[in-house]
Amino acid sequence: MKKVIVFLLSLATLPMQLAAQVNPQKGNIITNGNDTVHGVIDYLSDARNVKECLFQRNGESGYRSLSPADIKGYRLADNSICYVSRLFNNGDRQELLFAEFLIQGGVSLYRYYYDDTNYYGFVDVDGNEVIIRDDKLNSDLSTYNKKLQDRRLKVQEVNVLMSRDNTIADRLWKMDLTTDNLTKLVKQYDERYCTDAGDCIVFHYDRKKASAVSRRFYVGAGSGFASYEAPHYSDHLSSYSGNSYSGTAPMFLVGTDFMFPRFSRYLMAQLELCYTPHRYNASKEMLEGGNPKMSTDELAARIGLGYVFCPDSRVRPFIMGGLHMAWNTGIKEKDVRFKYYDGQAAQEKTGDLVYDSETRLGIYLGAGVDIGHIRVSTMWKKAGSNFNGLDEKGCGMLTVAYLFI
Repeated sequence: MKKVIVFLLSLATLPMQLAAQVNPQKGNIITNGNDTVHGVIDYLSDARNVKECLFQRNGESGYRSLSPADIKGYRLADNSICYVSRLFNNGDRQELLFAEFLIQGGVSLYRYYYDDTNYYGFVDVDGNEVIIRDDKLNSDLSTYNKKLQDRRLKVQEVNVLMSRDNTIADRLWKMDLTTDNLTKLVKQYDERYCTDAGDCIVFHYDRKKASAVSRRFYVGAGSGFASYEAPHYSDHLSSYSGNSYSGTAPMFLVGTDFMFPRFSRYLMAQLELCYTPHRYNASKEMLEGGNPKMSTDELAARIGLGYVFCPDSRVRPFIMGGLHMAWNTGIKEKDVRFKYYDGQAAQEKTGDLVYDSETRLGIYLGAGVDIGHIRVSTMWKKAGSNFNGLDEKGCGMLTVAYLFI
């Protein structure tokens, strides 16, 4: 069982490990001769965006790798992302990188990604630049004082650069140095104090475009139809009824979808937890008498892979399949007529039969459709054979969930 779980987990995370990833986006490059060339850009991760631009010119086949020395910059067709070639200078470090252009205005803002850390460059109309590092002051207590001193020095330098607003230093000191916060700060300054420099242009930072893995959570509820069968009496060591039970039960679920846009827009992995309180009457009695019912509480975990047919549409049909593991507790037959061995012969009586809790491994197959934030899906699952209690013969489910997109 452990080998099966490890295999499916490896299968679900395989796309994240593949090197040959593509994320084509319409865009253009600016050559060193100031020409604009249109084509397709393979929009990469942060670490690779600063080093190279993979570009395929319209009418050509295959991508070319362009460095910051080869071109002045590149951007996506919707102007949401723009990278420009800039010399990153942070003390003794100097390197030509693609810097993300966040704001163009009287004071412009750039983001440099260097050694897995974000640096933000504030540049005035005269080309003076102050670079401030996104240090997490509470992440490493051994270097807290040094980071605090560096932050204080850089905040003062930015305050001089944006001296027309006497609240800059205080706001910078209190805020987290994130792209959203700094973009808002500079935009407000430009629109108030730098109108003579022209319109303030904001290039929206969208990390999802570069992400190799995206996630969305969902919660839902539904109804399932299941059938169970109790073992038949076979020897003097056990007490069994041989009854069959079936019916519908409510179910409640929570899960996460994982998408891999840089590998395939059509691939989806799923991790889901589901709770079902099974309470059924007997559909077939081997021995007449009593008013037999069965009950068990089931917590199930499912992990699988799916295929999405129209990933860019508002209506997105999909199919799913994978591994199903169920934990059943409180397994009981109530008021049931059953056989037992009294030491001499098989006897019959009416009462309750209680079984041990169990874990069972099985499979599931499903299909559904996402319409905006709403998911409607149906699923069939089959658990493995049971050797000490009620055996689930199969279960079909219909659920509705809300997607947190």
